[in-house]
Amino acid sequence: MRIGGAERPAMARPKHHPHEQRNARLPAPRVTEAELAVVELQADRAGLSSTELVRQCVLSAKVKPRRGLADAQLLSELNRIGVNLNQIAHALNCGRTRDMHRLNHALARLEGIFNDIETHT
Repeated sequence: MRIGGAERPAMARPKHHPHEQRNARLPAPRVTEAELAVVELQADRAGLSSTELVRQCVLSAKVKPRRGLADAQLLSELNRIGVNLNQIAHALNCGRTRDMHRLNHALARLEGIFNDIETHT
C-alpha cells in the first residue's frame, strides 16, 4: 500500500487469543421459510449477519428450566394444604373452634414441606 509516496504494509486485523476465537460450532437449527425470513429481517435491521444475530440471541436469552415431576408433586401438595387452610380459616371465622386440630395438622405438614424444600435447594 502506498501512502504519501512511501510503501507501507497493509494493516491486518489483530489476532485473537485462542480462547477468544470462534471456532466451535452449534448445531444448525431447522426453521421454516417464514421463520428464516423473520431472522434475516431482524438481522438486517440490526446491521448484523443472521449468524451473529442468532449467536447474540442464544447467548443472552434467559431460558426457563422445565419443571420436574418433583416440582409438580410439590405444587399439588402445597395446593391441597392451601385448600385445607382456607377451609379451616373459613370455619374459624364462622366461630367453629373445633377445627384447631386440623389447622395444627395442616401447619405441621406445610412446615415439613418447607423444610424439604430448604434441604433440596
